[in-house]
Amino acid sequence: MENLLLGNRYKILSQVGVGGMAKVYKAHDELLDRIVAVKILKDQYVEDSEFLKKFNNEAQSAAKLSHVNIVNVFDIGEDFLDGKRLYYIVMEYIEGKTLKEYIDENKVLSNEDIEDFSIQIAQALKCAHSSNIIHRDIKPQNILIDKYSLLKVTDFGIARIASNATITYTNSILGTVHYISPEQAKGKFVDEKSDLYSLGVVMYEMATGKVPFDSDNSVGIAIMHIQDQPVEPKELNPNLSDKLNHIIMKLLSKNPADRYLSAADLVDSLESPYQNTKKTTIKETRKIDNAKDSSEKSVYVQQKPEEEPKKEKKKKNKKPLAIILIILLLALSGFLIKASIDKGNSLITVPTVTSLSKEDAMNELRKAGFRVNASEHKESADVPKGNVISQSPKANSKAKKGDIVDIIISDGMLVEVPNLKGMQVSEAKEALTEVGLNLGTSSYEYSDEVEKGQIFDQSIKSGKKVEVEESVDIFISRGPEENDEVSEEYEFALVPDLTGYSQNDAIDLIQSSDLKVGNIDFEYSDNVGENQVISQSITASTEVKKGTSIDITVSKGKKQQSEGNKSDTNSERINAIFRLQVPDKEQFEVKIIKLDENGNETDVIYDQVHSKSEAVNGNINVNVEGNVGDKVMVYYDDEAIGRYEITKG
Repeated sequence: MENLLLGNRYKILSQVGVGGMAKVYKAHDELLDRIVAVKILKDQYVEDSEFLKKFNNEAQSAAKLSHVNIVNVFDIGEDFLDGKRLYYIVMEYIEGKTLKEYIDENKVLSNEDIEDFSIQIAQALKCAHSSNIIHRDIKPQNILIDKYSLLKVTDFGIARIASNATITYTNSILGTVHYISPEQAKGKFVDEKSDLYSLGVVMYEMATGKVPFDSDNSVGIAIMHIQDQPVEPKELNPNLSDKLNHIIMKLLSKNPADRYLSAADLVDSLESPYQNTKKTTIKETRKIDNAKDSSEKSVYVQQKPEEEPKKEKKKKNKKPLAIILIILLLALSGFLIKASIDKGNSLITVPTVTSLSKEDAMNELRKAGFRVNASEHKESADVPKGNVISQSPKANSKAKKGDIVDIIISDGMLVEVPNLKGMQVSEAKEALTEVGLNLGTSSYEYSDEVEKGQIFDQSIKSGKKVEVEESVDIFISRGPEENDEVSEEYEFALVPDLTGYSQNDAIDLIQSSDLKVGNIDFEYSDNVGENQVISQSITASTEVKKGTSIDITVSKGKKQQSEGNKSDTNSERINAIFRLQVPDKEQFEVKIIKLDENGNETDVIYDQVHSKSEAVNGNINVNVEGNVGDKVMVYYDDEAIGRYEITKG
């Protein structure tokens, strides 16, 4: 997907995330010369015309929102690539992290940060609700925080069409079920107060480092939102202010009518400098209820601190000198005792061990005089497996020598293995690629129960979590043994190992194995020599149907350090020979079109009709003039057969 140009404007640079509905890419807006985020809808939504209609309507509504705490939507579009239609949204790119990552790093936030962050989120909701847009999926993962602690809420208006498309209790559809409101969990009408409940859950997590309800499955969590009362956050975090504790519990009310009337009211409460530290009396409650300006009942009575009565000046009493000396001696002895105690419990600086390997981190901490607890592990898309994600106490804070420092170790990026049973090989490869896994070897066995050509087993069971890039082997049915009439359609070939061969030798090897040459891609490599095969699309020794296309990636050699030192070989013009496999036709047109750096077709550099009679060993040689390094697309009768590069040799 990298270097793809969407809408002749947005150049894809790299993938930065995957959501339930879309994949997110960092891209460059070529027209306005700025970095943007591009969300491309997943394939399963593209065929649903009703979904696409709602998608466009909601995205256009979200694009109308303009607020400092909302991620801007710049553009909505569609494009066509490799026979597939792509639908995308272009958004503001935020350099930073999600609020979820921030909470995971800091565990429990200070009262000041909770208030500041909550006000920013509530301001975003206030803006959206005034435009009749309900978010429906407020959670820390949908809130971005930049290096200046400015929060921005993303995905406004998109959550509704996602939940309408597939209403089910899964972590990827109803957002994370930990944050849904009781009415949302019941499938009832959802309004702006549902967003306020979800914000209450986010505030609870900021205050305690935990969500109010958790269980082994999504349905259990949803039921807890409907029935159970949460433990007050102040019981888990005694440092939480009474004011914030009250606000959070009010937001988490089961009945929407018991929550704040609006995001604006919530902002007012958060910004209020006063908080009541005594219980509200019946008399005070009646006074509040009867107030004309009061829009709802409140446990808090916002009273300005009473001014202390002015004290009359008294004449200074002169204390005897002996008493003053006694006080000074007592103070001095207390200071000496304290100094003695402090010396025995001296505080030392906690070293920074995040991102270090587990072993290195433990060595550093022990060397500094601390004990280490490294029992907790978590998944992480950013921290390599075996390295430290976070530490407590924080780096550079002070702690006593011999204290325990807790470190959390990364399990790497884990993904769930999909169920491949019943799929064809091409479908299995697509399903594995979608979640970041590889298709391993394929084995064929007779089966009386499974239709010929379908997968009946896999090496790693579905549902198991494994590291990204793991390979899954598959077992494919040949059908019943007694009825196995071997036809050309189901004749099998063994994929050869192409790595290390030259481009032309690899092509010969593919064709001699009764297979077809697919796309030929080129990339720089420090380890593989120029014009040698780096990798292939199907693993060696895999049994596949004859005629299956094999894509290969060929090395361009080491990349030059700078453009100024770049070799002139790429500008060298040569006559290249393409050895092409002849299709099963008496006559066919061969057309070769040059591609630009973005993969767009430019000039036709070859267009001739050939016949089957010209073939030698099933191949024809086509002479093409071009520059070394030029990329081209080859067509037979306007049907693309592969992408090639002009190289020497």
